Amino acid sequence: MFNYKIVLIGDFGVGKTSLIKRYVDNSFSDEYKSSIGVTISKKSLTITVNNKIYDSSMMIWDIEGKTDFKPILSHYLSGAKGFIIVADLTRENTINSIKEHIELCEKTASNLPICIAFNKSDLVDDEIDLESFKNLSSNVIALFKTSAKYDNSVSELFEILNDEIIKRII
Repeated sequence: MFNYKIVLIGDFGVGKTSLIKRYVDNSFSDEYKSSIGVTISKKSLTITVNNKIYDSSMMIWDIEGKTDFKPILSHYLSGAKGFIIVADLTRENTINSIKEHIELCEKTASNLPICIAFNKSDLVDDEIDLESFKNLSSNVIALFKTSAKYDNSVSELFEILNDEIIKRII
């Protein structure tokens, strides 16, 4: 059994908590509740690599997105095996923050896998060029347009990160 930590990072209100609740509990609420500090959820997973089955326990850290929290953020990132950076497709400023979040992750722990979730995809019709964000870092392994509300690409987001982490551990 592999136990490891991943961290969701993003500006406030982008849907980090909603993505976690959808993935861990298969639930969603339209009611916004701001996270305070850090909340940790757990998800047990099984992966097959080279015909061998591996069990893992993913500890998912949901970190507050307020800017006054950033000075201590690196302490919460420490020990992580991967990151999910979340942006809100309805708020361009959160998309513009992606590069800053990548830099913070890489400053804390270099060469760890990063997935980017462009959340709230159910609220926009605009097409965004996801591939351009892959060029921000060689550590970005996947990009997803997600909707926690409608469960679009949520499991895939977490599972591709889990698969990459387990492959690096074994």
